[in-house]
Amino acid sequence: MIGSIGDIQHQIGVGENSQTEFKEVILGKEGVLSPDIESIAGEMVAFANAQGGTIFLGVNDDGVAVGLPHDRLKDIEEWIINVATNNCTPPIRPHLRRQLLPTTNDTEIFIILVEIRRGLFVHATKSGRHYERVGSSKQIVTGPLLARLFQERGRDFVFDEQTVHDASTDDLDHDKLREYFGASPKSITWNDLLLNTDIVDSARNDRFHPTVAGLLAFGKFPQKYIRLAYIEAAVYRGVNLTSDDLIHSEQIMGCVDDQIESAIKFVNRFMLKPARKTVGRKDYPQYNLDAIQEAIVNAVAHRDYSIRGSKIRMFLYADRIEIYSPGGLPNNLTLEKIAYRAVTRNELLVSFLSKMISDRTGLVYLESRGEGVRTILDLSEAHSGCRPVYELHGNELLLTIYAQPSPHENSTSHQ
Repeated sequence: MIGSIGDIQHQIGVGENSQTEFKEVILGKEGVLSPDIESIAGEMVAFANAQGGTIFLGVNDDGVAVGLPHDRLKDIEEWIINVATNNCTPPIRPHLRRQLLPTTNDTEIFIILVEIRRGLFVHATKSGRHYERVGSSKQIVTGPLLARLFQERGRDFVFDEQTVHDASTDDLDHDKLREYFGASPKSITWNDLLLNTDIVDSARNDRFHPTVAGLLAFGKFPQKYIRLAYIEAAVYRGVNLTSDDLIHSEQIMGCVDDQIESAIKFVNRFMLKPARKTVGRKDYPQYNLDAIQEAIVNAVAHRDYSIRGSKIRMFLYADRIEIYSPGGLPNNLTLEKIAYRAVTRNELLVSFLSKMISDRTGLVYLESRGEGVRTILDLSEAHSGCRPVYELHGNELLLTIYAQPSPHENSTSHQ
């Protein structure tokens, strides 16, 4: 994106091009009168569908910096964010920069730079129009050209390998990285090691930025950038999802391995462990923790992190655990085939988890044999007598694991 004030002034002098658009802003008492919402949404969509670009607010079509009133800058910024969020599909996250520019009469004026990155998806305006930036203007994309755009993004788009441009290597936990790699590299620099393992990527500004998988596996706090990459956990005293029966809830955050360990501890803490004393004490925990660990690992490893507004949800009821994982089944996987095929949508994240060691078991979180679902089904059925059930609910995969009944429920049979 455009850097120094000299670069900004040069670009204004050169005029609009494939990555630059000028927009004069006319304000009314209640908000922005011009440009209209569809127009500014179309410009953002066009840049996102091409190679990205910058909208100069406060510069007219002739390349004259007319400026923006200082006391209305916040209103303009809120308007831009609202349009990007509610009038672009999927929503766009622009980066806004206020910039003071000197004028010929020794005064200064404000403009706002709206920086749009190349989108991971194909974007459209709320009215359903797809635009792409061509030269110094946006063009509606339809028919074969639109199909090509979807094909290109589909081929390039592997979400967990995408670069998180707002993050830097400072957002990575270097103690966790050293633990993962075992020792400081001797024949390769740290930056090259992180690049070669796709933990980071180098952007056009020659700085290193974490990938989605790199941040999820090794970030200090991944949720700063991938906001809903956590587990919402709750415990209910009954068998229904009702706030009246809610006992406890919490958000389980951190890196993926921390989430897994904390979620297992959550289940172990709140599941019932009735006991009988015949000759010696015998506990009857509701769930097999090996099966629970496998289920949580699968949810964290295979969920669709690209779905906005979605998180893993884990609910403990009196008779079962429900784990909701964002995203349908990847590729041509079906519910009937889920126990017999190993298919993943997050290959990079899975590769990290396949080398990370579980605190609880001392083994890696993921084996490469693709036996995770069968392990969940078989261990849970052997433990409780009920086979777990996988279901698709819209764009969520639901796994239900049934609790082992308490021996006291049929105490007469043990007399």
